[in-house]
Amino acid sequence: GHDGAFLTDTIMLASIKPSTKEVSLISFPRDIVSPTNNWRKINSINAYAETQNPGSGGLKTKESMAELLEIDIHYYIRVDFNAFERIIDEVGGIEVTVENSFSDYRYPIDGQEDNPDYYARFEHLRFEVGKQKMDGNTALKYARSRHGTGIEGSDYARARRQQLVIEAVKNKLLSADILLNPFTVTKLYNEFSRNVSTNLESWEIIRLWDIGKGVERDNIINFVLNDAPNNYLVASRGEDG
Repeated sequence: GHDGAFLTDTIMLASIKPSTKEVSLISFPRDIVSPTNNWRKINSINAYAETQNPGSGGLKTKESMAELLEIDIHYYIRVDFNAFERIIDEVGGIEVTVENSFSDYRYPIDGQEDNPDYYARFEHLRFEVGKQKMDGNTALKYARSRHGTGIEGSDYARARRQQLVIEAVKNKLLSADILLNPFTVTKLYNEFSRNVSTNLESWEIIRLWDIGKGVERDNIINFVLNDAPNNYLVASRGEDG
């Protein structure tokens, strides 16, 4: 419902080894410029595809990222913000371990993008270190915040927070309280059907769910691509800014 609605806010690659229940999770900053996307930022792959052929964004993003990384990517899952919030609320919230306390004084308020009072366009966020219970709206803000104070003020830090949220959602979805509640499972299924796009078949989703139940925290490898000296990206600015 706003400009840029189909830009991809978050892109992650997950690799799962069923035999050992190991998972690697890699986050890609949305400002990576890719030759597989005509040297545009990777967050626009989905948007351009949706403009040309509605419903094709997830598949096109999968194909472009596979070409960029020179690997096979078999599946994609695309979730919109509304589904993200509602799924977390349906399971009664999640528990996230906040690694660093931070404030964000420039978190955008929906519908206030053009408010003549510039400062009325934003709300002040504050997160304290330690375990925090979050509802869907709070979790979305924690995952999306881009202008946090200190070391949390980068896309790389944001990507790390997003991985923590994804893990927290997984833990809650696979808990006995959820799996043994048919009413909640039915509501979650309906939510996925309406707001989640994927090329996974129904039986593959069940298989993925089954594998996920056995994944322990120590078997998850987290990595965020960034432009630090020992990482893989280089920061620069193109002729068009």
